[in-house]
Amino acid sequence: MQRKTISRACLAVLLLHSAIALADPKVIQSAQRHLTNGNPKLAYQELVAIQDKMAGNIEFDYLLGVAALDSGKIDEAIIAFERVLAVNPKHAGAQLDLARAYYTAGAFDLAEATFENLKVSNPPPLALQSINRYLTAIQERKKQTRSGFAGYGELGLGYDSNLTGVPGDFSSAVQSAFGLPGVDPTGNSVKRKAAFISGAAGLDYFRPLSRGFSLFTGLEARGRAYRNEPDFNSGGVDVRLGSALNQGPQQWRMAVNATRYDQKGQAPGEPRPTNNRQGLGITGDWRYAIDQRNQIGAALQFSRQRFPDNDIEDFNQALASVSWLRSFDAKGVPLLYVTGFITDDKAQRKLADGESDKSKQVGGIRSYLQYSLSPTLQLFNGLGMTLRRDSTAFARATQVEFGRDKLADLSVGVTWRFQDKCTLRAQWLYSRNDSNIAIYDYSRNEVSSAIRCDFE
Repeated sequence: MQRKTISRACLAVLLLHSAIALADPKVIQSAQRHLTNGNPKLAYQELVAIQDKMAGNIEFDYLLGVAALDSGKIDEAIIAFERVLAVNPKHAGAQLDLARAYYTAGAFDLAEATFENLKVSNPPPLALQSINRYLTAIQERKKQTRSGFAGYGELGLGYDSNLTGVPGDFSSAVQSAFGLPGVDPTGNSVKRKAAFISGAAGLDYFRPLSRGFSLFTGLEARGRAYRNEPDFNSGGVDVRLGSALNQGPQQWRMAVNATRYDQKGQAPGEPRPTNNRQGLGITGDWRYAIDQRNQIGAALQFSRQRFPDNDIEDFNQALASVSWLRSFDAKGVPLLYVTGFITDDKAQRKLADGESDKSKQVGGIRSYLQYSLSPTLQLFNGLGMTLRRDSTAFARATQVEFGRDKLADLSVGVTWRFQDKCTLRAQWLYSRNDSNIAIYDYSRNEVSSAIRCDFE
């Protein structure tokens, strides 16, 4: 009798497990289609409705975890992936997605440990590239949680085909904009091309005050020197001080920036005006990780820009921007970053007529795409479009009432990480400005390469 009871119990358990494994196959297939079509929220809704019956089934739990993770339900995703790994500790997909869930939740130590374990298990190249990207991002986030310095140094070479940004036929452009025939270009109006050497260095210090909250300060310097064009050599310094707050998927930053840019130029006049510029501003920045593949952001900036030797150019600026970062789990682990911005620039002084000034509105959109050929070699492409509209009549020309400019740029290049902390970047940049004021029409090519090394 006892043996019969045990047999019946075992049979009941087997039948129960079979029912679980076979329950609601249409729901499983439907959820898989929703995930494939990029609709994780619908997949999650269908899966969670049968969770009481299907929890414990590896296929179901893994699908539920992916749907929950892509829907922003991080805690539920972690629980589902942990159920998968309790049954099959070597389930590579669950390990990788659990690490991503830890990262999205802000548990960087757990995420790093899980990614490192995966890295030594000889993952396929696609997975390895994704793992390395997450480990790099974790190190960037962890910098803000511990005291210490981080910095970089960069050295580059290049060639600029139009470093002054002027039209090919300056005399015709002046006649079109001002009605003055026969004016030959001089000084800053001469089209110049030259090879250059450039350098940059930066140093930041981070100081955490409490969990998730930290202060930081930094200094960055840049310079460029042209062959046979010393008046157009330039240098700049940026100093910043701010705070950062990390709350899991959210990041908040507030910073005060002071900048200085120096370039002598060849403008006429006595005393001769320069292109020197000084800036002071405050920036607020917010970023939110919707899931492990998507991050959105927004920023506001208020600044004042002053030109000590040419104060007619002085302006105050308000800038607003939004951004979207998307990574793809596909061959080459593509990364796409898109940002849009708009500014309102208020001039601080009137022109000689006492009515016009150089106030303007500027708006634009930019994209950056990265594709990995290997864990150490990436191709990249940048696209940008910026529109400018003058706010007052005849601010930049006597023959054109309101100036309109459209600046487009294209860059392509490659980066090679030849050492753990050092990369070589080579790129070509093409830019073209089309304006209804002919003296602002120009095109420009720049080819450059640079080596950058980071340290901490």
